[in-house]
Amino acid sequence: MSNTDNEAGANTGRTHFNKGRKRTPNRSLQAASSLSDMTAVTVTGYCDSAPTEWQLLPTFSTFSLSPDGSFPKIKSSKSAFIDIKTQTNHTGFASGRCYRVYLG
Repeated sequence: MSNTDNEAGANTGRTHFNKGRKRTPNRSLQAASSLSDMTAVTVTGYCDSAPTEWQLLPTFSTFSLSPDGSFPKIKSSKSAFIDIKTQTNHTGFASGRCYRVYLG
């Protein structure tokens, strides 16, 4: 293939098939409007007695920073976790020890 063939192929315009198409609306379910509309849930689990290094904890695992397993959290990436109670993402958590929590 010559250089001119490559340039000619690069200059051919492709049509975008979604051009002019309306976006579909978000079809997610409605959230409950108040706590009285929700069902109360009690979840039991087990907490490791020995701490685990943060780097060894798999992503999307539940853990706690206290040995009694209170205030469980979910590891969402190498340096972030989600607080289950407040549903907020916290970043900047690079190293340390935590306690694995097994729900069930």
